[in-house]
Amino acid sequence: MNDIAVREDLFKRVDAIAEVLAADVEAGDALGRLPDTTMDALCRAGLLALKLPAALGGFEAEPPLQYEVFERVAHHSAAAAWCLFIYADTLGMIGARLSEEGLARVFVGDGTPISCGGGGLRPGVLAPAPHGVRLTGKFRYGSGIHGANWVMVSGALPGENGGRGKLLNCVLARHSVTVHDTWHVHGLKATGSDDFSVEDLFVPAEMTFGVGGPPLRGGRQYRTGIVGYLGYTVPAVCGALARRALDELIDDAGNRVRGYSNRSSLSQRSAFQSFIGEADTKLAAAKALMLSNGQALMEAVDSPGSDLRARDASARAAAAYATRTATDVLQGIVRFAGGDSLRSGQFLERALRDATMASTHLLMSEVAYENHAQFLLGLPGADSMA
Repeated sequence: MNDIAVREDLFKRVDAIAEVLAADVEAGDALGRLPDTTMDALCRAGLLALKLPAALGGFEAEPPLQYEVFERVAHHSAAAAWCLFIYADTLGMIGARLSEEGLARVFVGDGTPISCGGGGLRPGVLAPAPHGVRLTGKFRYGSGIHGANWVMVSGALPGENGGRGKLLNCVLARHSVTVHDTWHVHGLKATGSDDFSVEDLFVPAEMTFGVGGPPLRGGRQYRTGIVGYLGYTVPAVCGALARRALDELIDDAGNRVRGYSNRSSLSQRSAFQSFIGEADTKLAAAKALMLSNGQALMEAVDSPGSDLRARDASARAAAAYATRTATDVLQGIVRFAGGDSLRSGQFLERALRDATMASTHLLMSEVAYENHAQFLLGLPGADSMA
């Protein structure tokens, strides 16, 4: 299929499970994880293979298409979109870099394996062992771990003079990991992003691969930095929440009456009109930025001599901007929608919670702007992940 056909196919896959995703939102919040019916729907639709290399039967979607798929899922369920991007990101990385022997252990049977990651960029401790390593660590943010078969985390081998040595990604069977009940939060409750740990766990060499190493299979998206690989997902979730909330407010604006001595509908009030015009433009601009930035990143990968660290910093700054734009629009919507819109169970109430939680992701930090500026200014020591 060509790129347009793949895009349309993926959209149809999302639309086919939309009712299930939407119906499960409240149950997911109560459970503190994705309901089994949502997990079954995501698997049945084949969406977990979104970022899997084409050589392994995946879609190998690049950043612009990733953004639109996650956005479409988040329109119905932010938690499902969040877990989906964790599953897709992790499986894509495993598919691109794990050895053939390791893949044979992960890809068993007909279904797509469900893999997740976590750790909050804090590696565990590795000790060399015959034919592998032994891993000890406690990790954070295990989004989607309750529905996963495999878990990917990083660990550090000992370096010289007691320092940290080489980093390895380790692919662990989910049953070998202890999950801790720690995800009691304000938003994104159904992601089940609990802490988890392992203690002196043996990891065979074929189930490890170097962090940042070259891909063994797959195209240009696997040759970016970590930000370029991960950075288009959080703004997609937040952007979808803000766009749906704005559209719903516009649709209902004629029925919402405001004022004391001079009562009129929201749609007739100039302050509201100004807000709507600006908010619509901001969200459209933020999405356009993410799509164009993702395409520029892919072109940079293919361009000899490109500084991919600078492109990573640009991607992170764009993601931080788009996420902040979405959360600012949501705050504005609340001001005009009124207190009733924040009653428990209302879409806007949940959207505000979920977007607020999503915006705390490390990649969305305002430090992203500093990193981007350091590359623009040509400063020594510039780092996209400082």
